[in-house]
Amino acid sequence: MKNNKKITYISAALFMLTLSLNSCKDVLDTQPFDKVGEEVIWTNRANAETFIFGTYGIMNNFNGGPATDAWTMNLISMDGTYNGAANVFTERLDRTSDMGFNNWANVRRCNLIIQNVGASAGISEADKKELIAEAKFLRAMSYYHVARRIGRIVWIDKVLTPNDELMLPATKNPTESYGYIIKDLEDAVEGLATAKINGRANKYVAAAMLTEVCLQALAYEGYPQANTVAPNNPLLAKVIQYGEIVKSGGYQLEAEYGAMFNEVKPNSNEIIFGVYRKAINTTCDGTPMQVMIPNLNNDNIKLAGATPLLKSSIRIFEAWGDHGPSMNLTDDYLVIDDQDKQKAVRWYETSQYKNAVDEQATIATSLIPKAAGESEVKRGSIKPGKTETIWKITNASRDARWNASVLSDSSAVLYGETLTTDVKGNAGRWMKLNGQAYYTSLTNMYWRKGVYNNVNPRIYVGVPTDYHYVSTRLGRVYLNMAEAYLLQQNLPKAVELLNQTRVTHGQLPPAKLSDLATAWTDYKRERRVDLVLENDYYWSLLRWGRYGGNANHGLASGATIPELTALPQVMDMSKDRKHFSIVSGAFFSSNNVREFDASRRYLFPIAQSFLDRNPNFGLQNPGW
Repeated sequence: MKNNKKITYISAALFMLTLSLNSCKDVLDTQPFDKVGEEVIWTNRANAETFIFGTYGIMNNFNGGPATDAWTMNLISMDGTYNGAANVFTERLDRTSDMGFNNWANVRRCNLIIQNVGASAGISEADKKELIAEAKFLRAMSYYHVARRIGRIVWIDKVLTPNDELMLPATKNPTESYGYIIKDLEDAVEGLATAKINGRANKYVAAAMLTEVCLQALAYEGYPQANTVAPNNPLLAKVIQYGEIVKSGGYQLEAEYGAMFNEVKPNSNEIIFGVYRKAINTTCDGTPMQVMIPNLNNDNIKLAGATPLLKSSIRIFEAWGDHGPSMNLTDDYLVIDDQDKQKAVRWYETSQYKNAVDEQATIATSLIPKAAGESEVKRGSIKPGKTETIWKITNASRDARWNASVLSDSSAVLYGETLTTDVKGNAGRWMKLNGQAYYTSLTNMYWRKGVYNNVNPRIYVGVPTDYHYVSTRLGRVYLNMAEAYLLQQNLPKAVELLNQTRVTHGQLPPAKLSDLATAWTDYKRERRVDLVLENDYYWSLLRWGRYGGNANHGLASGATIPELTALPQVMDMSKDRKHFSIVSGAFFSSNNVREFDASRRYLFPIAQSFLDRNPNFGLQNPGW
């Protein structure tokens, strides 16, 4: 079982001072009360840990939540501005854009830990080994955040002084960068303890991160030239080696998938590393939830002629609903076929859909209107005499992660209310398009994944709440290993591992795949739905694009990535749930522009100001 102690990130300074006070009262009686000297911090393990805990802000770069999903077609925001998304997917970034090259303050903190713990006379040799390994883990993660964005880093492995040469070079290429990162993480695996303390690194956390870092390093070998991955590449062996270490750590896949991401099971035994925040210093507007919940009231619902009215006596939905899941994503949540229970396909490929739906029927605009500039992609009506509804066909027997991740029409009670998203629903896109409610989703869907349902009285500015982010977990490691096996062309092992999440989380029949091309298709879909809103999909798409071949639709390494140029789609459903229309169109604003410049998008630029000040950093990244 996990130790329930958490690093809660109350405040780095407050946390350091609080813990120091507990062990340094005599010193503070004779020294200034507003500071703790370095000679005190490094006298013993407990004091040193206060500084180490204050360095864990590095891990915020790996928080789950919408984050980089906004740069993909997993979600659609109201104007493409969430997390700077439109600047990325419309190629508006330029060489002046600062995408995080300067991580040197965090690196200095890590190097201070390594230096001062190593020199401490009061810390045992066993404790030194563990704490130095923890600092190397944090240093590696700081550099990994830079490397997967920019490729090149400024490697610093000591505490610099004014007497040192400070005009340091950057690494020449991503492979050199990842060499340093992988070495630090391997040292961390060797030196860290196995004890599980939520919010703190251990041997298994470092091994889990290695499974993904090695895949990313593999993809960028030879950059910017095309990349051919050899099945015997040593990095693939490392992914599997460190994945096996994680598997030995006693973690288990969570049967209640959605519970890992809300208040129900924040300490799930699947979570390998999470960032845990407490209500003492966290409010709803400081979490992703604030922009995942709509802003609705009965006056607006009445004005729109929508139903049903909300029951609560207070305005239970008064957030800033900025974005919702896209149809492009949700089509990947498969449905079990009624005639063949061992087969799971997209909802419109099932026998129940084909038997009940006429795709040629004309649908009156009185049932489903169209917004200006929209074009219809697909439509359908329930055939005369059939008793099914579109709602049932798209919801029944569907991947269990569908309802755990997505709130669709009438699919769940949220804060005591039922949200309907048909064309006359109380929370559908027409509430926004017709001007009755600005902060509602453009997609007729909302997120359930990562939304707590116990905030009292509601998700609202200033309301305190606990909240946690999942950074890595066992399911992610299984998928990393599956990817390594696909690259090794070991189809049986790859399918075995992708089926772990598909069966346990999705409650779908296991995939039975006979060729690598089909396996890659299933794997990419599986990873997408299992890790949505976990800061993964954008980086995975880039990685697959660098592999090329089966990993990117048969295209060459470094080609355009179709998933990053696809235009958004949304489905409208009539009030009686007997008709549907899927459209794409101009109402998506900048969301409807999806560009991908393969000559430069695989890495962001180094902000030109850094290069101008230090010529030793070298040349700008290719394409910028």
